[in-house]
Amino acid sequence: MDLDSLHKIGRLGKPWGHQGELTVHLDEVDLDDIVHAGSLFVDIEGQKVPFFFSRLHDKGRDVLVKFDDFNDPQSASVLVGRDLYAPPGLLADGSDESWDPEEFIGMLVRDEEHGELGEVTGLEGTEKHPVLVVLRGEQEVMIPLADEMILGVDPEENTLLVRTPPGLIELYRG
Repeated sequence: MDLDSLHKIGRLGKPWGHQGELTVHLDEVDLDDIVHAGSLFVDIEGQKVPFFFSRLHDKGRDVLVKFDDFNDPQSASVLVGRDLYAPPGLLADGSDESWDPEEFIGMLVRDEEHGELGEVTGLEGTEKHPVLVVLRGEQEVMIPLADEMILGVDPEENTLLVRTPPGLIELYRG
């Protein structure tokens, strides 16, 4: 994993309660985008160290995290004030390294299993859930877009390598 591509999402605050939970001060990141990550990285003297968490939730006006390695406020206090990072590819919006679906218009789409699919002619869906409109011959193919589906972008070749959900392309072959 490329630790330089981690996304800073905030800073850890003071311990909360008696089980080693810490408050989290998020920088314009939606809690829903990171709650299922399973682990977050903490900057400890310049090193990004991964910690698994069992809980990340809203508690009133605070956001709290319970890292698996800390079971009391004293042990968790070593992380107070440290920067917090999300794994790469987790955040689709709000970071400099994320992709902009508008950039894909005009690109040739290749699927890892089905080969060349066609050219991206537009976008549908919402900002949070974009759908690529790909012209495949005379037919439009709608491909939902998520970070885990993008395998590679080659601006020089103007191509986008994707992994479509199983059965999607077969639907269009009818």
